[in-house]
Amino acid sequence: MARKKDQAARRRQLVSATIELIADRVGVSHRLVAYYYADLESLVQEAHEAAVERYYWTRLQALDQVADPQHRLLQLIHSGLPGQQDRQLSQVLNELSANASRSRVHAQLMSQLFDREVSLYLSVLQEGQSAGAFRLSQPALTLARNLVALEDAYGFHLLAKVSSIDAATAAGALVGYARTATGATLLSPA
Repeated sequence: MARKKDQAARRRQLVSATIELIADRVGVSHRLVAYYYADLESLVQEAHEAAVERYYWTRLQALDQVADPQHRLLQLIHSGLPGQQDRQLSQVLNELSANASRSRVHAQLMSQLFDREVSLYLSVLQEGQSAGAFRLSQPALTLARNLVALEDAYGFHLLAKVSSIDAATAAGALVGYARTATGATLLSPA
């Protein structure tokens, strides 16, 4: 006779195991982690907020420091690829992306982040076009989505460490696409 499945109990076990792993990893008590994160969804939400801070707000603030449309575009490209300092956060984002097909919450979070990143590129592309610095080969929204999708794809390869793609190659490919898409020279600032 088959065992009766108790999905609620299994979920509680998984949450408990996750809390234990996190506690062991950061060297705190399991109770302390459970105090701050009673369930996985609150932990996922906080991880997502950290990702939004890194991949949206920090980049938006950095754009305020640069006036030239070409330099603004280059800054976005270079800041969109994961660096060593945000390796773990980027890996969490990859896991959330993979889980998006199974979780409406994860799908919404990833969609929101994608749309925010697209908005960064969209504003720079539209401003550059209005200033005469860019001659866009396609609608700005299409190009902005493509740039974020390329960032994500190259970022995945950079995190995998098994690819022939390194940071310089990924950045070069993004800049090359941006040159073609905008008709701009896109030389790095001296």
